[in-house]
Amino acid sequence: MKLRALSSYNGDSDTRFGDCILIYGDANLVVYDCGHDDHAREVGAFLQAHPEINQIHVVISHNDRDHTDGVQSLLEYLSEKGYSVTVYTALYLKSARKILKQFENKNRKLEPTKQHILETFDHIKEIVEKATDLGFKTENAVIDTEFCGCSIVGPTEDEFSEVVAKAIEDGEVSHIEGETVMNAASIQVKCTLNGSQTILLCGDATPSYLHDLDQYDIIQLPHHGKLDSAKEIFDKLKDPYSKQFFVSDNTGSAATSGGSDDLVTYMKQEKFSPAHNTQNGVVNLPKTLASFNVSKGVRLGAVDFRLW
Repeated sequence: MKLRALSSYNGDSDTRFGDCILIYGDANLVVYDCGHDDHAREVGAFLQAHPEINQIHVVISHNDRDHTDGVQSLLEYLSEKGYSVTVYTALYLKSARKILKQFENKNRKLEPTKQHILETFDHIKEIVEKATDLGFKTENAVIDTEFCGCSIVGPTEDEFSEVVAKAIEDGEVSHIEGETVMNAASIQVKCTLNGSQTILLCGDATPSYLHDLDQYDIIQLPHHGKLDSAKEIFDKLKDPYSKQFFVSDNTGSAATSGGSDDLVTYMKQEKFSPAHNTQNGVVNLPKTLASFNVSKGVRLGAVDFRLW
């Protein structure tokens, strides 16, 4: 399997394009998040250049728009082209009883709780409904779920139950260890690249929900390279200098966007190897000679996908 992380477009630093990471092999493609319609179009261009691919696995890490806004467009395209598709995300209703037990208010009832879950995680609800309408499979992204060389490794049911209960009970944007409840329990995926290197994809997960980090060769630094989260990960590793790191930072230049500029400076000061970062263009792993020819701001559609 190989990884291709899509980048921003035409040097546009004002638009929050969000994440879209492709893991692919001879006949399979995993799409981990799709944060913008432009990403969906680029996935379509990639598939046109790889006609051997017929099985698509779409993973939705969490409910935020910069991870979900292009998913429905992507699903419509995949339906039109006749691909076999499975969507993996947190089907929170399957854990509604466990979530109910997390509330301090023990008078809460099951059915209203289910309704609150659907209202709170609205983008995931809409994506699951779209996938169902198109005749695609939907799978609960629980630990040990496996698909084409990848597996779900987090969060635990206790962790995401805590997140869902807090999101509902607070009734507003709340935080767990510095991350919003939407981010904290992002679906984590372990993949093996070219049969050897293992990579952890973790969306915007809070570092305390990331476990056994020393087993990975490449680790995605969560929340688009947020420095505080990255430092926690470095501290958890026995030898962070032996690892490669990957950052998906396509979230614009506004004060509330992005996140990796401070990280880049910090890693340079600490003598870490620079992280593979989509701010600098498309990221391809394992590295190939062609990957060094992609410059910052290049329109993805201008890249010859046959090189990959």
